[in-house]
Amino acid sequence: MAGPEALLTRKVLAWLRARPGSYTVKIAGGPHQTRGLPDVLHLERGMLYALEIKAPAGRLTALQELALRRLEECGAVAGVVRSIEDVERMFAGDT
Repeated sequence: MAGPEALLTRKVLAWLRARPGSYTVKIAGGPHQTRGLPDVLHLERGMLYALEIKAPAGRLTALQELALRRLEECGAVAGVVRSIEDVERMFAGDT
């Protein structure tokens, strides 16, 4: 059975992939992957969105915090999402 984070990830990916003219990538962790990368990268209208998906009680690691901060410093919209409403706020510019 899938946990709350996996279920939210599916919902977020469906929401993002339904947006026309965009490209979404789910980052799969593994031994050859850069540690701390956000779960999802989404490109739309020249803007990069970096989403770290967490269950309501989930916590960021220090590497995840660092990656989100560095992406923001480079101009991306980056943040933690715990609901579809959080994703909608990212795209509304309310982060």
